[in-house]
Amino acid sequence: MSVQPRTHETVSEAQTTDPRADYISVGIDNEGAHHVYRTTDESVHVIENGERTVRYDLEDVEKTIDDWIDYIADRRGGFEAQYLFKTMADAIVGAVEVGDQ
Repeated sequence: MSVQPRTHETVSEAQTTDPRADYISVGIDNEGAHHVYRTTDESVHVIENGERTVRYDLEDVEKTIDDWIDYIADRRGGFEAQYLFKTMADAIVGAVEVGDQ
């Protein structure tokens, strides 16, 4: 895998206006694979044993990261640890629960 430095030629308009991080850790599935969401091109990368085993383009199939999370829940029994809130409601409930303790 090559690493390309970011220059004005390699940064799209969406990358310069999107407030999200370029990479967001979705979680570790029940089989131990790490799932990483790349916001710059709407793709998911699955890392197993230190190597990327899957690169899935969400836009090509008109899916969202939420669809990917549902897919992993069905295929691999979900996530052992999940870092990305699936819905805003989950984020709000999580914030309220933390604040009540």
